This record gives sequence, structure tokens and C-alpha cells, in this order.
Amino acid sequence: MDEAQVFPKVANLISLDFNIQKDQVQGTTKFRQDLGADFVDLARFIVEIEDEFGDVVPNDSAEKIQTVRDLVTLIVTNTATKPKKK
Repeated sequence: MDEAQVFPKVANLISLDFNIQKDQVQGTTKFRQDLGADFVDLARFIVEIEDEFGDVVPNDSAEKIQTVRDLVTLIVTNTATKPKKK
């Protein structure tokens, strides 16, 4: 998957979870500052992301996610490096 495929899906999930219009979600949108997300909000959201994309957010990377772009890049990188299921 590439960024063009991942970003719209992430933006849609953000719009549903954080009550924001999908077209207002940008790569530079910050989860804590712009969306008002706290640790619990982010943890729940990461569960939803993993329901959608699989196990793509390692625990040690989750706390480093600041922006939507950070998350999209992490998803793209980790879906590209996962072995394909046969």
C-alpha cells in the first residue's frame, strides 16, 4: 500500500472518531493539539487502525506518532515490509 491508498482510509477513521470533517484532516494534523486526543483516545484509535490495516503499529512506535503523516508513513512502511499471506 502507498500513501495515496492509506491516507483516505486514515482520514475517514479520524473523521468518525474525532468528530472532524474528513476534508479537514491533513498530513500535518496533530493528534494531541489539533484533535484533542489523549493517551486513551490514541490507544483506542490505534486498535481501529490495526483492525483496518493489520498489526502495523509496533508498541514502541505508537508513542512517537505526533501527526497524521507520522501514522500514514508508519502504516505504509509496515505494510510494505510484512510478508504476503499465501
